[in-house]
Amino acid sequence: MNTSVSNSNMSINAQPAHDGMPRRLIVTAGVVIFAIRDWSLWVLLRDSPWGPPMRLVLGTESVTDAVDRTLEAVLIWPAEATLLQLKAGWQEQQVYVWGSAEQGAAVSLIHSVLLHANRDELRPNLYRQPVPSLHVDWRSVSQIETGQHVLDAEVHPVLETALNTLRSQVQRDPEIVLRYLADMSSMGAASNGDEWWRQDPSTRVSRETQPLPVVKEPVHGDGILTLAEAALLYKAFFPPDEQIDLSNLRRRFLATNRLEPLDEERPVRGRELDWRRVSKAYRYTGA
Repeated sequence: MNTSVSNSNMSINAQPAHDGMPRRLIVTAGVVIFAIRDWSLWVLLRDSPWGPPMRLVLGTESVTDAVDRTLEAVLIWPAEATLLQLKAGWQEQQVYVWGSAEQGAAVSLIHSVLLHANRDELRPNLYRQPVPSLHVDWRSVSQIETGQHVLDAEVHPVLETALNTLRSQVQRDPEIVLRYLADMSSMGAASNGDEWWRQDPSTRVSRETQPLPVVKEPVHGDGILTLAEAALLYKAFFPPDEQIDLSNLRRRFLATNRLEPLDEERPVRGRELDWRRVSKAYRYTGA
C-alpha cells in the first residue's frame, strides 16, 4: 500500500471501485512500532516510501484487530510482544491499495507501540513479501531527529505525533521503564559471548536465512533491576539534550511503590562500557 499525505484544502480525485456505487472512505491503521535497541530508541519504517507499517481496517475487524495483524505480519514473536499501545491520533491520506483498483481518501488511525525487551526480531525474508508495506527495517530515532537519516517530508507528521505520544506517556508514567527492565533482567548473553544489551544493532548476526525453529523465543526476566539502569533507560526515550532531573526521577521510581529493595547488588547494565560497577538491586512487584 502506497500513501501520501493530502492537504486538507486539496480536492481528491478518486476512482470509484465499482461503477454506480458511492465511494466509501478507506480506514487504515498506521502502526508506529518502537523498540529499545542497544539502549537507544528505534522505530520500524518502510523502506520507500518512508512510513510506518499500515493495514486496511477490514469490515470484519476492529482497528485493534488491524494493529494486531500488523504486528503478526512483521514480528517473529508477536504474542505478548507489546509492552505499551497508545492511540496517537489520525491523519488524512491519499491511498492506493496494492493489487487493487481501490484508491481515494483515507483516514489513517495512528498507533504508537512499544515492544518488550528483546522482542524486536523481524520475520525472516520480509523483502520477499509481495506487499510493499511489509518491506520494513529498524531506524534509529536519534539519527532521524539529527538529520543523519532523511525521511520523506510527508512522514514526519506521523512519526512526530507517534513519538510525542510515546514520550509524553513515559514522562507521565515512569513505571513503564521499570516494567521494561524487569522483563529483560535475566536475558542471556549473545551467541558471540558478549552481553546482548552492549551489542550494536547494526552488527548483530542477520537471521534472514535462519529457519524459524533455530531462533528461540527469549525468556522473560526475573523482575530485578537497579535505579541506575532505570535512569539510563528513561533517558533513551528522549533526545540527548533533554534536561532530566535524575534525583527527582529516582524518587519517582521509588514513589511507584512497585520496588522491593533486596539485600544484594547487581551489575549496572547499560551502553557505557566504563560503567563497570554494581548498584543496589530492587525487585519489581507490578503485574
